Amino acid sequence: MKIKRDKPRLKLILNMPDKVSVPTKIGSGLFTIIFWALFIYLWVPLITVVAWALGIYHAYSEVKYAQELLNLRHLAFIYSMVVLLLCGSLLLWALKEYLRFRDSTRRRIPIPVESTELADYAKLEQEHIVEWQGVRRLTAHHDEHGHLRNMADDAITMGTNPRIV
Repeated sequence: MKIKRDKPRLKLILNMPDKVSVPTKIGSGLFTIIFWALFIYLWVPLITVVAWALGIYHAYSEVKYAQELLNLRHLAFIYSMVVLLLCGSLLLWALKEYLRFRDSTRRRIPIPVESTELADYAKLEQEHIVEWQGVRRLTAHHDEHGHLRNMADDAITMGTNPRIV
């Protein structure tokens, strides 16, 4: 029995996208986008007719439902009950929050801190604190424990070493 050997297949460019040039890829992508837009555009009239037909059916069913005054009153009653329920729940929530926060003063002006207090807290000299309060941009360096190591304003660090405290 003789075994039939297949001829080596040609590698198509579709199976090797790295062989396609960039302008060809861009052209193919634009071509695809244009024709998808055209395809969707051609469906717009049919979609419009279907939406129009559904709208007429929906409008007809609403008019038919509203023709009976009892049904309209019933619908208005249900809508008003839902609105009252929502308003009541929001008012109860507002009352709960008011009772929860009524004794707390949340909006108060912070007490200004003196430069001597800042110097004592940071264990620095008061002159440095006063000088740094006037600097527009300042970089603070801390150690592993969060204590202030040194400070440098950006005007100084641009050209020379930072000022070490």
